[in-house]
Amino acid sequence: MNRLLARQLKLYLAWADESAVEAMLQAVDLAAADIGDPPVAMLLGNFRRLLLAIDESYQLFDRDVALGSRSLQISSDELTKANNTLRQEVLARQRAIDALWETANRLQASLGRPALGKESAGLEQLSVLMGSLLSERQQAEAALLQQEVQFRALVGNIPGVVFRGQIDYPRGMHYINDEIEVLTGYASESFLLPHVVHSYGALVFQEDQALLEKTVNMALTQQDRYSVEYRILHISGAVRWVLERGQIVRNVAHQPEYLDGIVFDITDQKQAAIQLRQLSAAIEANPVPVLITDVQGEIEYLNPRFEQTFGFSLAEIRGETPNVLLPLEADLLAYQEIWQSLSCGDEWRRDIRHRCKSGQLIWMSVSVSPIRDVGGKVTHFVAVYDNIELRKAAEEVLIKAKEASDQANQLKSDFLANMSHEIRTPMNAIIGMTHLALKTDLNKQQRDYLTKTSSTAESLLHILNDILDFSKIEANRLQMEQLPFRLESVLEKLASLHILKAEEKGLQLHIELAADCDFSLLGDSLRIGQILNNLVGNAIKFTPEGEVRVQVTLLEALDQRVHLQIAVNDTGIGLTEAQIAQLFKPFSQADSSTTRQFGGTGLGLSICKCLVELMEGRVWVESALGQGSTFYISLWLMRSAEHISPDRVSGPVQRLDGVRILLVEDNVLNQQVAYELLSGVGANVMIARHGGEALGWLSIDPLPCDLILMDLQMPVVDGHQATKLIRSDSRFDSLAIIAMTAHAMSDERQRCLDLGMSDYITKPIQPNELFATVAKWVGKSICPQQIKSEPVLIRPVNESALPQLPGINTQEVLQRLGGNIELARHLFQQFYQDYQQGAESFQLLLKTDCKGAERWVHSIKGVAGILGMHELIQVAEPLERQLYLYPGDAGDTFSAFEKVLNHMLDVVGHGYIPPAKLQKELRLDTEKVGLLIKQLSDLLADFDGDSVDVYYRLREQLEGWVELAVLDRLGESINAFDFDKAIKNLALLEKKL
Repeated sequence: MNRLLARQLKLYLAWADESAVEAMLQAVDLAAADIGDPPVAMLLGNFRRLLLAIDESYQLFDRDVALGSRSLQISSDELTKANNTLRQEVLARQRAIDALWETANRLQASLGRPALGKESAGLEQLSVLMGSLLSERQQAEAALLQQEVQFRALVGNIPGVVFRGQIDYPRGMHYINDEIEVLTGYASESFLLPHVVHSYGALVFQEDQALLEKTVNMALTQQDRYSVEYRILHISGAVRWVLERGQIVRNVAHQPEYLDGIVFDITDQKQAAIQLRQLSAAIEANPVPVLITDVQGEIEYLNPRFEQTFGFSLAEIRGETPNVLLPLEADLLAYQEIWQSLSCGDEWRRDIRHRCKSGQLIWMSVSVSPIRDVGGKVTHFVAVYDNIELRKAAEEVLIKAKEASDQANQLKSDFLANMSHEIRTPMNAIIGMTHLALKTDLNKQQRDYLTKTSSTAESLLHILNDILDFSKIEANRLQMEQLPFRLESVLEKLASLHILKAEEKGLQLHIELAADCDFSLLGDSLRIGQILNNLVGNAIKFTPEGEVRVQVTLLEALDQRVHLQIAVNDTGIGLTEAQIAQLFKPFSQADSSTTRQFGGTGLGLSICKCLVELMEGRVWVESALGQGSTFYISLWLMRSAEHISPDRVSGPVQRLDGVRILLVEDNVLNQQVAYELLSGVGANVMIARHGGEALGWLSIDPLPCDLILMDLQMPVVDGHQATKLIRSDSRFDSLAIIAMTAHAMSDERQRCLDLGMSDYITKPIQPNELFATVAKWVGKSICPQQIKSEPVLIRPVNESALPQLPGINTQEVLQRLGGNIELARHLFQQFYQDYQQGAESFQLLLKTDCKGAERWVHSIKGVAGILGMHELIQVAEPLERQLYLYPGDAGDTFSAFEKVLNHMLDVVGHGYIPPAKLQKELRLDTEKVGLLIKQLSDLLADFDGDSVDVYYRLREQLEGWVELAVLDRLGESINAFDFDKAIKNLALLEKKL
């Protein structure tokens, strides 16, 4: 730096030396970059160049002064030399300025600016311009770098291989993204020029290289763009299908330079296409008809077999629904069920008759499934048809054969039942009269005759019972019940039956139940008792002296199953090996002398063996002649979740004195059972026949009840609807509502609780459970002074007080009704009266009220539970389930239900013929009924709301004389104010009368 300039900077700016000057200039440069004001920033940015220009001027001035001083002293030669030197320096400076000017113009051109003129070629101007151009160039480079980052991010997100490469084989790459490693297994760097490690062209299948080159060459000569599919080889040896789409890049001279393009992996699509072609070929060649529709059910495709089978071409029924193939209304309803099922995403299968184009009807088994896209959305439905004409014909033959067989069995059973009835009637007279005669004054000979007559008559009755049981077993009509029981109760009855006979022969009878067998079981206690009665009776019969011992032991317990062994041991005459081999065969005894000495048919042990095997158990005997016998029974039984108390003593009786209960139940029989049970323990019971009447009771202020027992399935307003309405009123928040229904499923229980019900009990009603549940919710309403908790002796149920009804567990009925024989008789009579026309009522409901039909079956299932009709429950459950799934279609379940219902009605009818007095009391007041019908008809014609009251008065008169379903339909239409429908229902009711 010039010394004068340095002194001035030190004097005015305190810059001590050149290092200080340099430091300050760097600070000025940094400040220029941070200042937002452009003029100030330009001033500071050019300050260094200004200072350099000033320094250069100072030095030039010093040289000029020195030169002037010396010119006076030097010679002319020296002056000439100095001038030449100065001229050279000036030329060198001008060249430097020219070079700087050319550089500035190149920068201007790179930034898209016009070239500078010579007038702008000053050193100072060029220095300032160069600083500005360099700054702009840096900014442009930064922007370019940012664009490159964005470009690489964009390319990285493209699901394919992006490249720029050579046009000719082997196609070295100027650029290729990292997706190439996913596609080929080789790193992207190995494909880049100039040092190519792996040639992309070498990976292309040799068979496909010609196609690739041909496609690129066509692009060179035509539109520059191209698309081609070919195969490449992965590093693992796997073959990958790819789709390459690219474009020829040309220079300004329109000469081809590069290939730019994208390569997509289409291996999965190719495989899917192959599978689709295979599937399409399979459907086309399928030997059964196939149909495909859209989600609206409109036909889009038929395979050739479909056209051959039905005669319709695709052109004829495209856009139609499959309903075009259905001839009958019932089958149309079946197809409507398809969409209900398929809308839930389920498959659907059913046998339906179809109509061909020719009008021919054929049976088809149809299977319909949804077709989903990758997202799981249903896009189409496919239906597959299987011709089942031969199967249906075979089924019809089998059905007829089965009906013939059933009819034959029924005739046999009816004959045996009638024979039993005809024989039992005089046998009862013989036994009874003999018993009465033995109580009179007789001489020794007469007493001997009558005693032998009585014994013979009882033996004959026993033989008759064995023959009937054996015939049932032979016809496979003997059913094992699954009811809770206690072995203790079975053994107590066994002892009471045989203790006197044992004492008469001087024998000791011991019955032992192991301590670890004190639990409730699930099974047929009556049949187990029958087996033990036979074995113990035989043991007493064939034992002249000593003892008979019955022992029950627990062999094994697994989860809810127990393995029991029952042993019946005697000290009797014993058996040989040959006798044991014949022992369990029908009509066989030890030998002919046994029959002569002891009597019997030889059926008892055969029946025992069959009964044990029906319970999936085993029976066998161990014996030696003259040393007695031991009969063993091995049974696996389920433990019952329900605790059954012993028959002898119950716990404290739960009284409900003072409790006010609103019973909401439409079935008269169920009403009476609940009313009798509850009133018997002190409760005050009000009855509502449906939810609408219950709401009427609740409108009374103050509230007339402490608790509601709510049936679920009722006409007019059912239990669910009534509960919703009750819970919508905050006044009834604390009112307990207990559901009563024949549904025992956990989901139904949860539904009741979700609706706001407080608790849930199942039908048939168990008295103790009912009392305990009511007390649980209204314990504070029970009058304390009236609660009785002393143990009560429960008398054994006298089954003989009721007629013996085949297929009905009368013991269970009496236990459920607390031994109330009169109530039991009345309930059986009510059942006979209400359901005598049950099949016809059901068929009518099926046509007019699908929900009512389901409700009717549900109601009769509950009644059957109360009356011990377990076989009726078993056939009602599948019928109810069928009606729930397919409303209005009873399917194949109704025939079995109707058969059992009619059998139960026949059994009850034979056992309970209403007495003349009852017939007199049940006489219909036809005059009053006629007046009420006339009054109701007039009110309905006038659309008068008073028709509701008249309807209920009419219903009271007709209950028991007209099917409840007919009365319910009339009530529903009136309560819904559908007076036109009510008039039609009233006319139907008059026809019934």
